[in-house]
Amino acid sequence: MRYALVTVLGIVLLTSLGCANSIRKKESALEDSQRKYTELVRWGEIESASAYVDPEMSAAFIDAAAHFKDIRFTNFESGPLRFGEESETATVSVVYHAYSTRTLVEKRFVEHQLWYREVDSENIWRVRPNLDSVAKKLNGARKAR
Repeated sequence: MRYALVTVLGIVLLTSLGCANSIRKKESALEDSQRKYTELVRWGEIESASAYVDPEMSAAFIDAAAHFKDIRFTNFESGPLRFGEESETATVSVVYHAYSTRTLVEKRFVEHQLWYREVDSENIWRVRPNLDSVAKKLNGARKAR
């Protein structure tokens, strides 16, 4: 009886360690993807950053690149990742520092990134970005002459 109890406890411990390890792998993969995506955006590599974007939003994201041609990012700060249930989703707020070459006035803006892990993938994460409205704000409305 005692041997059976020790065996059951050992199996439970190994299973819980395995689950914790699996969740940590998911979280680590997201941290890496989020950092790479944000760095690519910061350097204006919008087409490369699109590899991390939700496939349904990818074309619109690339189209938004036209709004970024006059924008130069100077820095960014990522907040903490907040994971959803079972680490399948996460959110993070990123503060970018950028300016338009037309105004040369640096502004700060926040992108609230929503990330999800692709179904049936090992640890592929996708973002649902919202940079188009940010680019429009930084560029400002062009005045008719």
